[in-house]
Order: sequence, then structure tokens, then C-alpha cells
Amino acid sequence: MTDREISYVSTIARCGSITRAAEQLFIAQPSLTQALHRIEAEYGAVFFHRGQGGLSLTEAGQAYLNAAERMKQTYQRMEYEIGEAAGARQGRVTLGITPFQSRMILPGLMRLYRRRFPMMDLRLLENSSAQLEQLAWEGRLDLAVLHRPFRDYDLEYISLCREEIYLAVPPDDPDYLAASAKGDPLPVVTEEIMSRKAFNMLTPNQRSRQVADNICAAAGIIPKILFSTTSFATSLALTADGIGAAFAPRSFARHYARQYRPAFFRFPPAWNAGWELVAAYAPNLPLSQPCLELARIMQECVASMPEVCP
Repeated sequence: MTDREISYVSTIARCGSITRAAEQLFIAQPSLTQALHRIEAEYGAVFFHRGQGGLSLTEAGQAYLNAAERMKQTYQRMEYEIGEAAGARQGRVTLGITPFQSRMILPGLMRLYRRRFPMMDLRLLENSSAQLEQLAWEGRLDLAVLHRPFRDYDLEYISLCREEIYLAVPPDDPDYLAASAKGDPLPVVTEEIMSRKAFNMLTPNQRSRQVADNICAAAGIIPKILFSTTSFATSLALTADGIGAAFAPRSFARHYARQYRPAFFRFPPAWNAGWELVAAYAPNLPLSQPCLELARIMQECVASMPEVCP
């Protein structure tokens, strides 16, 4: 029973489909099927019922995942107790982070962490938010830098900051020109203005799309979608070129504003247009002292970087 095998079985169980699980695991479907057959052959049991509604765990499959969860908790408890005995000055922490947040946060974080805890072994893993969320839930990451609301799992977390979401529009947008003429370079958008826009949206499986959908619901509109993309940079580039409006977290807006130069609206406070940057971790176990120290340093780094959070 390896971490990878547990991940395969738990992802298939959650998705109810080998095809969807393979997509989330970023492996080919035939490879995942062969891996499942090898695992089942090793234990001499079938782990899934195959029915019209998809795959569901058999009693043996559920027993496998229950055993995996007990092993994970035992291992995490061991690491916690060793870390407590050794103190925060030594030990190992595995941190997951997205590529964009890595560029924004890691330089300052590494500088402070190495200065204060030179004996600590800090291991880094860059991946998508969805993958980091799953890895944190499975206990394969000590901490993961993610945005709330979470997509699939109910993780514990330490808040790093709350970040505002902006509405990006073309620089010659008539609504923006009229609103900004009153002297506010970041005017508040109205429901009427929102109803006139068409949008470049991120894809439905991305956490930022969930936030955008919530904003549209608060504005009382069903958004007209021009393009779907996986990239904030692409959506902002299209908007700056006069094609549709886009939703952009403040850090992304500041990072790309000079390159693409769209204009920006703020949303009314009642629309709750924001998300929270957190250090997330698996539930049921306390964080070790080295992890707590790392989270505190991340809070310091984020607070000192206005391009990350307001």
C-alpha cells in the first residue's frame, strides 16, 4: 500500500469513474485501469462495483481506504510527536503551492525561513489548486497554500489574508469612462453595468470560476460567456484588447496590469467579492511546531507584500 496506490483508489472512489479520476490524476485512463487491476490482484479482492451509475466501493474497497486512513493518521501523529520532541528548530515540512503563488511568495518566505530555521528541511511541491487540495487531504502535504472556498475537501486552515476580486473591462469601456470621470480610478460597478457585459470566464472546474459565479448571482445576472480559459493572463489579455470583461483577483490584476492595461471596477461590499488565501492541512490532527512556525512566517510575508493582498 503506497501513497500513489491510495491516491488512485481514493480518487476513483470520489469520482465514481476511472476516466474522470485519470483526468484529475493527470495520467492516461488505461494506465490507471492497469494500476487498479494490479492493486486488486495484490489483495485478491475487487474494490469497486461496476454499475450503470458508475463505480462504487465494495466492502473490500472501503476496508482498504479505511486502513489507509488509519495508517495516515498514525504516520501524521508520529511526525507530530517527533516534531514536538525535537522542537521547531529541526524536522521536515512539505509545502504545496501553485506556480503563481510560488513566484509571489516563495522568495521572501525562503529567505526568512532559512534565516530563522537553518536546520529545517523544507520541501516544496508546485501543482494545481485541485491537486494540492487532494494531496493535503490525503496527508501527503503538511501545508498547502490555497484559496478558500475549497472545491472538494473540508480542510483545516490558517488564514493568510483575504483578497478582493476586481472586474476588468477594456480601457475604453463607456461605463468605466463615465464612472471614473467622477474622480475614482477604481469605481464601484452596479447591477445595471454588469447586465450589459459579456465575460471571459475561467473554466468551471477552477476555484476562481466558483467565485465569479457567486458574484454574478449577487448581481442578479446570468453571465453571457464569450470565452472560457484556464488562464487569468489570457482572460485579461482579451479584455485589454477590447473583448469582454473578466474577473481578476487583486494580486493577478496588479501583476498583469502593466502588461495588458485593462481598466478595473470594484464590486459592492454586499456582493462579498473576494477569496481567502490560507495555509491548508488535513483535519483530525494538530499541526507540528515546525508547520506552525512556517504558517506564521507565511503570514508575515503575505502581510508585507501589497501585491498579494490589500
